Amino acid sequence: RPTRWLKNPDIWLKGQWRVGWEDPAIRVASIDPIKSQITFTAGIFKGIGSKYKRPEGSGQEPWCAFNLPEEIDRPGEWAVDFTTQTLFLWPVAAQGELLVSQVSEPLISVRDAGWLQFVGLTLEGSLGDGFNLQDVQSVLVAGCTVRNLARNAVVLKGTDSTIQSCDFYDLGGGGVVVYGGVAKTLTPSNNQIVNNHIHHYGVLKAMYSAAVNVGFGEEANGTAHRDAVGMRVAHNLIHNAPRDAILVSGQDHVFEFNDISRCGFETADTGSFYACLDWTVRGVMIRHNFMHDTVGGVNPDDGTSGFTVTGNIMVGPRTGIWIASGPDHTIENNIFVKEEGPVFAIDDRGLTRGYASAATAPRLYQGVEAINPTSPPWSVRFPTVATMLANHPELPLRNRFERNLVVIQKGEPIALKLEKSTQENPAILSAKDNWVTPADPGFVNAAAGNYGLKADAEVFKKIPGFKPIPFDQIGLQLDAYRRTLPDPRASRPKPAAEGAAPQPDQHNNFGT
Repeated sequence: RPTRWLKNPDIWLKGQWRVGWEDPAIRVASIDPIKSQITFTAGIFKGIGSKYKRPEGSGQEPWCAFNLPEEIDRPGEWAVDFTTQTLFLWPVAAQGELLVSQVSEPLISVRDAGWLQFVGLTLEGSLGDGFNLQDVQSVLVAGCTVRNLARNAVVLKGTDSTIQSCDFYDLGGGGVVVYGGVAKTLTPSNNQIVNNHIHHYGVLKAMYSAAVNVGFGEEANGTAHRDAVGMRVAHNLIHNAPRDAILVSGQDHVFEFNDISRCGFETADTGSFYACLDWTVRGVMIRHNFMHDTVGGVNPDDGTSGFTVTGNIMVGPRTGIWIASGPDHTIENNIFVKEEGPVFAIDDRGLTRGYASAATAPRLYQGVEAINPTSPPWSVRFPTVATMLANHPELPLRNRFERNLVVIQKGEPIALKLEKSTQENPAILSAKDNWVTPADPGFVNAAAGNYGLKADAEVFKKIPGFKPIPFDQIGLQLDAYRRTLPDPRASRPKPAAEGAAPQPDQHNNFGT
């Protein structure tokens, strides 16, 4: 097929050349049809080929070619001739508005200001962000629609500000990127991201473009975490995106009553809630969320610590919780529904990846050192952080998986990816009082997608003290800025008869 492209000087290839969480786009320099060889104009970070199948790779690394006028064969496809500044487009419809934007700046920028309200606005048609709010206080963005942008709907750095009851969709980047507060003093920002409908995002930048990004940084692997303290992310409806739903960094956040589905099928190593390489993540409460028909549940990756996951419902073959060598996680009073286990896994990768040494794990150590863990308020609020660098930081210590309801038809509920010595360490994991059953434990109507529990549900007998999960409160709510709710079918998979593409990678491995 590339022989059709020989006269095109503007071809790019985009692919997961090395790992499933990187997809750089590289311009093509030449195509040799005799050798069946394509040469790039620049190298690719760490080369081509799956890192798990070195040196030649697996041959299954996904990639695609784009910007090809030769391949435009259906409505909605387009390409650009950069030399002549010509756009080739097959329009989706014969009638309607066609908008081409060259605006690269945010549509609304605010800096060093406060006590502002943006209500009921529609923002669209920019190559930049919708709202860019820097060093603000008490700003409200409510009842707004942001769509058809190349970057993020909202970037917010500030305090006491709220993004409420907005609709964000058809975005090249993410929904809301939010920072604020002071990590060293644990000073909260009191920012809130509530009651928003965020979907079909990450269209141009799939990796690390989340519906809500709390302090994680927009670069690959969250390499630029920023201070984020005391946020509330609640009642959001999130669906249809190639990767992350919510990215997490920082301290003392509450994530509650969010409905998450149809995310992550175009990537690897992800989660509905994802964090990585940060021992200073502490006081994070994840409760009463519904994660279903999606990839990943809660994934504190590569040593990330300090999650409390309670009262959540996770349904589907790719959901679950994976503790990747991080300490101090509490997983309790959750509901897991899958065909096959596990629903929870823990590993000790810190042993082989050198988490015991600042020389081999500098990012983890630098994060701890930056917040002065041996001094108040950290030494008082999170005392285990004060001693962790001298107390086997390479091990996933003090984790709990207790009083959870696990509905599976086969397999084991827990997977221990641990060295023998780690498995025998009683300080690693407390797993007790969980109930595993293949039968309906008393759901209101699981066939209709209602995983609330009846008052006389069997689980309350099997797990004394198991608390009901307020299923009917999850998701969008009516308020002064949201007067109607979307059709609940909008976030569900379409039947094959309606032309939906099959979900890729339906296997049960939810891990990293």
